[in-house]
Amino acid sequence: MYNGARNFINDTAPTQAKVADPLYLVPSLPQGQPESKQAYLILQRLFPNAELSNIQTTVFLQAWQGKTYQQIAQSTGYDADYIKDVGHKLWRKLSELLGESLSKHNFCSILRRRYQQLEDAELAQESHTGGVRTMQSHKSKKGAGRSLPVCDWGEAAAVPVFVGRQFVLTQLKRWIIEDHNRLIGIFGLGGVGKTALAVKCVEQVQSLFDCVIWRSLRDQPDFDALMMDLLQSITGQEDLELPDTAQDKVTLLLAYLNQHRCLLVLDDWFSVLQGHELAGSYQEGCETYGLLLRRISESRHNSCVLITSREQPAGLAFTDNEAFPSRTLYLDGLDQESGQEALQAFGLEASDDCSDVLLERYTGNPLALRIAVKTIVDFFAGNVPQFLDRDELIYGDIRRLLLQQFGRLSKLEMSIMQSLASLDTPGSLADIAKDISLEESDLLLDALESLHRRSFIWKQNGRISVPQLLKEYIRSSNRLGRA
Repeated sequence: MYNGARNFINDTAPTQAKVADPLYLVPSLPQGQPESKQAYLILQRLFPNAELSNIQTTVFLQAWQGKTYQQIAQSTGYDADYIKDVGHKLWRKLSELLGESLSKHNFCSILRRRYQQLEDAELAQESHTGGVRTMQSHKSKKGAGRSLPVCDWGEAAAVPVFVGRQFVLTQLKRWIIEDHNRLIGIFGLGGVGKTALAVKCVEQVQSLFDCVIWRSLRDQPDFDALMMDLLQSITGQEDLELPDTAQDKVTLLLAYLNQHRCLLVLDDWFSVLQGHELAGSYQEGCETYGLLLRRISESRHNSCVLITSREQPAGLAFTDNEAFPSRTLYLDGLDQESGQEALQAFGLEASDDCSDVLLERYTGNPLALRIAVKTIVDFFAGNVPQFLDRDELIYGDIRRLLLQQFGRLSKLEMSIMQSLASLDTPGSLADIAKDISLEESDLLLDALESLHRRSFIWKQNGRISVPQLLKEYIRSSNRLGRA
C-alpha cells in the first residue's frame, strides 16, 4: 500500500521481568561491535578507580548502545525496576567522580567529549616533547587503539528504540560507507520519521568517521555563526578567524571536510526555505545556505553531509553521477506490517482490520499515528471503531502539524491540492487543468514539480494522487471553512 520504507521508533512491549540473579556475571565484549569496545575503553580511561560492579558495567555498556532499562533487564534476566535503580545510582556515582552531571540521556556525548579532551592534552604533551602538533587529535589513528570519533550530537532527538525501516537504513549506510556519497537528502512530510531515521543511521556508522556533528536549522541560525560553529567543532579550536566572504568560508570548511572524514547532519533544512512560493527557494538572507549545499555537492572531499527536510531545495541536482555523488531519499509512511507494530508500541491493542483502516487514513505517518493512539486510549478506552465513526481524524496537534506544511504552499499549489483531493481516483493533468485558470495554466507543471518536492503528491503511470492524510486535512478544513 505504501511505497515508503518501514517502521519508526518506540519501546517494545515489556515482557514479564525476572528476579535478579546475584550470580550473574558481566559478559565479554561483543565481537565486531566497536561501540562496545569504545565504551569500555572510555570507562577504563576516565574512571580507572570507579570500582564498578559487574551489573553496573553491564548497564553502562548496554545503555551506551541505546538500550532502554527494560531491554537491559530482558537481556540480563534482572528485574526492570532493579536495573533502573542501578542506572540511577551509576549516573550519580560517575557524576561525582567526573565533576559533571551525567544521565542516561547525555552521558555518551559528555564522556566522548571528556575523553577527547584527555587525548588532546596527551597529544599536546607529546608535541611539547618534540612532535609537531597538527589537527591529528580529530583524525583516527589507525592502530593506536584508543582514538574515538568526536561526536557532537547538538539537538538531535533521542531514538531509544528503532523498529523497521531496515531496507532504507541499509540503503543509507551503503550510500555513506560503500558509495562514499558526499551529499544525501532525506525528504518527506513532517512526522514521517526523517530525523529518527537519520539518528539511527548515524548511530550505526559514527565509529567510521573522525568527526560527527549534528545541527538543526529549526531556528534559522545566522550563516556566519553556523560556519564558525562547524569549524570549531571539527578543529577543536575556539580562536578561529573566518574569511570575509561566504565563498571563502565555504572553501575553508571544504578544506577541513577533505582533510578529515566527517559526517555532518543538518536537520530541518526547510527552515531556511521560503514559504508561500514554489518549493525550494531560499528566504531572503539565507541564500548562502544554497551556496553551501551546492559547493558540498560539487566539490571533492572525504566527508558526507546528510540533510533532512520537508521539501527539497531547488537549484541542486541530486544525481547518481559518479563525479558528483549525491543521493535523494523520499520517505513515505509505514507499510501495514510495520505500522501495526508501531501501533502496538504506541500502546494500542486493536484488530488487524481496525489497524489497517487507521494506517490507511493517516497514510502510515508515525507522528500522526502516535497522537491518534493517545486520543483513542485516553478518550475511547482503546476502541478504534468508535474513534473512526466520529470521522474527525484531523484535530489538535495533527491539525497543527499539517497546517504548518499547508501554510507554505503557493495559491496555485493549494488550488491543485483542492482539485486532486476532490477526486476518488488518481487524476491526470487534464483533470487538474479543468480547475485552473488560464493565467495559471502556464505554471501548472512548475507547481506540480513543487508539490512533489514537498512530498504532497505521488506520481505513477502518468497519474497523480494525494496521500490520504492530506486529503483528510483538506476535507476537514473545507468543512470548517479554513482551506
